[in-house]
Amino acid sequence: MAKYIGVFATACLTRRQLQDLVARLSQEGEVRCEKAYAGLVDGILVCLFQAPNRDALNDFLQQNGMVAENLWRIDLESQDGVLVSV
Repeated sequence: MAKYIGVFATACLTRRQLQDLVARLSQEGEVRCEKAYAGLVDGILVCLFQAPNRDALNDFLQQNGMVAENLWRIDLESQDGVLVSV
């Protein structure tokens, strides 16, 4: 399963609304949010997704009313200071 990082503007969402959104995105399914980071002051949400492909992720985001400011596929990640394939 491929990994993607998405960045989303959330300036108008409350902490409770962010919690509800992240809970919904994290439910088990073909696509899911593995990890989320929210900046309340900057109004930003950064999510690490697992998805079979970009089309499936785009469909998932559209179904959840989300538009990414940036969306990247992750091919390598660090483990104990060493880059390894995802």
